[in-house]
Amino acid sequence: MNAIHSPGWEQVQQAAVTNLRRAHHHLWTNVAAYLGLFLVEYFCAQIGHSQVLRADAFNNLSGIFSTGLLMTGLYIAAKTDDDDMWGAPISPEEQHAIGPRIQQSRFRFETIYTLIAGLVMVVIAAGVVYQATMVLIQRPTYHLEAGLTVMGAGISSLILFFLWATNHHWARVLSNSALAAAARDSWTDALTSLVTVLTILGIAWLHATWIDGVASLILGLYILGTGVKIFRNSTLNLVDYFDPALEKAYRTQIAQLPDVQSVVFLKAYYDGNLIMVSVTIAVNPRMTAATIYDLTRKINILMKQRFNVAATALMVIPANRL
Repeated sequence: MNAIHSPGWEQVQQAAVTNLRRAHHHLWTNVAAYLGLFLVEYFCAQIGHSQVLRADAFNNLSGIFSTGLLMTGLYIAAKTDDDDMWGAPISPEEQHAIGPRIQQSRFRFETIYTLIAGLVMVVIAAGVVYQATMVLIQRPTYHLEAGLTVMGAGISSLILFFLWATNHHWARVLSNSALAAAARDSWTDALTSLVTVLTILGIAWLHATWIDGVASLILGLYILGTGVKIFRNSTLNLVDYFDPALEKAYRTQIAQLPDVQSVVFLKAYYDGNLIMVSVTIAVNPRMTAATIYDLTRKINILMKQRFNVAATALMVIPANRL
């Protein structure tokens, strides 16, 4: 990959770092909310004898771990002007040679910790599925305290819907993938708590405690699927996978510019939540340096305004050398 050495990189970097720090600040709300909800739901589940509410409590516990990991990734990604990379020293010569690429590499820590958060969700979900399976096999008899458990799940649902609205708002304002992941997590958690309320009411109405184990199993599998999805998406970002349809749109847009004779090469990738593009174009061999410079600026502005691309590394070659 090419490093981004465009004149506006300092502004791009500063804006990205500022947004990362603001996102880190907002995630403290998630930690406090998930910790409180875990304690409330776990207490209500133990007193009220509800497996599905216990599963929901551990779902909120996974929210604490995943949010903490996201915050760690944001903290590392937002560090600037350091002479090390996560404790590994960077020589002054390398800092000078690599330039902006060092900070771009730091941005990827956001993706790395998002990946780990997905893995933690998978581990917790496996425990929930195992516990639910044991309940279904052993078929223990107990009296479900519907009022207490419904209250715990209901409070959780209301708070999580509010948390989702907050995360969703700031994810859009800051264009931050960690907050977007937190928003998806809180949305699914809110729906999960709502389903938990309905499940407990159904158990109380039908007097069938086996529904508790089935609902807990389904919930565990749902958490497992969400964790696997987050892990998969983060892995794809780290190996520089990018949607080919979006790359095609980039290529088509650049090729339509009058001074561009052809787009020889184009590759997009993620650094954290920033989209970076490396592109090689062929132009008229008689084009002057000043015209090429203006074309470069035009392409950078076009990609940022139309596709929200943070920076474009552009290589220009004469068409007669293809």
